[in-house]
Amino acid sequence: MTSSSTSSAHFPRISNHGVPTRCLCGEGITTFGSSTAENRYRRFYICQIAKDRKTENHLFKWIDEALIDEIRMVDAKHERVAQEITKFEERVMEKVKSEIVRVEAEMSEKLKEKVNLEIARVAQEMKQKLKITTVAIVVVGAIVGIWTSLTV
Repeated sequence: MTSSSTSSAHFPRISNHGVPTRCLCGEGITTFGSSTAENRYRRFYICQIAKDRKTENHLFKWIDEALIDEIRMVDAKHERVAQEITKFEERVMEKVKSEIVRVEAEMSEKLKEKVNLEIARVAQEMKQKLKITTVAIVVVGAIVGIWTSLTV
């Protein structure tokens, strides 16, 4: 067996899933190529301590299996993130719809106030014009009455 690389991690990852960074004993891991007939050149991870000790319980994992595990874990995490994003989008859309309803109600109320003020202003203006018209009619009626009494 020949060593090709050594892994070093700041935090031991005690897990048998995915790509290992440390052995269960806490030591770093090394990669080797298999020399057996059934797995010729197949790469594997093994504990640095256990590479010469076959009887102890240390890490051994085929690299291809570790990568498949890692891909499955990433797929599962991706699915969870996608679900969280969907839930977040739903919450945001709910808040946006609620805000739209609130703003529409507020704008409608302000519009009603402005329309009512304009109606009141126009009504007051019309009343003033009606008073002037009434006075003018009375004056014209008086003039006609006086003129008629003088000409008869």
